[in-house]
Amino acid sequence: MLVGAGACSTASSDTADESARGKTVSGKVIPVVAAENFWGSIAQQLDGSHVHVKSIIDNPATDPHDYEPTAADGRAVATARYTIVNGIGYDPWADKLLSANPGNDRTGLKVGDLVGVRPGGNPHRWYSPADVRKVIE
Repeated sequence: MLVGAGACSTASSDTADESARGKTVSGKVIPVVAAENFWGSIAQQLDGSHVHVKSIIDNPATDPHDYEPTAADGRAVATARYTIVNGIGYDPWADKLLSANPGNDRTGLKVGDLVGVRPGGNPHRWYSPADVRKVIE
């Protein structure tokens, strides 16, 4: 859970850029990487200035099933302190990014595992208010 993980911050864009590279600024900003923008948006809304959220897929027209991650995506995941991926076969590339650089101090959330939906099930969990509440909690 991210809520309350950091102290108040008045992060500038330079500070946010530093935190995105994995450098916390006085321990106040936590770099978070979300595979998709809907989960990234929730993390940003929950923790505001306490986090710098990078959503790998931030364009709603991009198909996560066919996405090919970039080197920059790999760097973002490698320096993240917290990751959020959908799972359920929706973003199979995300597991590859996570396993390429397993972080000892990184916490990960796989939505499918949290809500008990296995690969092959309906991956569109952001449409389920009950599942979104579980992610928020």
